[in-house]
Amino acid sequence: MSKCALYYFSATGNSLAVAFSLAEKLPDAEPISLPGSMILADPYAAARDADQVGFVFPVQRATMPEMVRGFIEKMPVRSDCYYFAVSTYTVFGCNEFWDIDEILSASGAQLNYAASVKMAGSVGLLDQNSPRVQQTLRTVDGQLAEIADQIGNRQENYFRRSIKLLGKMVRVYTENRRKNIVFTINEKCTRCGVCAQVCPAQNITVDEDGGIAPIRSDKCQACLACIHWCPANALGTNINIHSHYHHPDITPEQLNPNILKPKVKAN
Repeated sequence: MSKCALYYFSATGNSLAVAFSLAEKLPDAEPISLPGSMILADPYAAARDADQVGFVFPVQRATMPEMVRGFIEKMPVRSDCYYFAVSTYTVFGCNEFWDIDEILSASGAQLNYAASVKMAGSVGLLDQNSPRVQQTLRTVDGQLAEIADQIGNRQENYFRRSIKLLGKMVRVYTENRRKNIVFTINEKCTRCGVCAQVCPAQNITVDEDGGIAPIRSDKCQACLACIHWCPANALGTNINIHSHYHHPDITPEQLNPNILKPKVKAN
């Protein structure tokens, strides 16, 4: 039986929900936190033992998150391994699959399969409880069943090649915004620590007195998980956020990078 290492990066919980669904449908697969893997002594232990390696992540700045890029760039690859990627997006995908394929090709491998899944709310354009958001979430299951079936059969596809120059321009612009992001905390903050729990970069700390340490811009992934998950809506930023959203079936505990292999929430 083949062994599948299914790495995920998730901020609002959309990508973790997709990873849970795929793992349920694929034999011998379980979601592995990519941020959690990066704090291990051997971040790539699961990938070394697998003959299928997959990545699930949200589209950020017209490509994959920087943490995902850094992980794949340092990952030992094999030409006989089946690599796949599934991205989640709200508006559109862009260069994420092309960029992964370039990294793998440099080491003699390739991205064998790729698929995009339209999700809800991750750019804060819609209210979490809006009918449009709920409808989007309901239509995902059928698409994921088809994707899992194709991955299980090790199908290969010619994923969409986007306009690379456009993608690079978007990335340069948004990367500058990421590096200059500024967070604010208002008087609504209850020092509950949810923001620290969901941060994939472990970039937020709550001290013994309940105070929140400054958020370092050099480590920040600009995923905005801290803002979307804050139960008091106490966090803000110089990037416009029109509404707050997180996946209804995911909890902050499941996103904690210190939990390498989270379990599905019991109904």
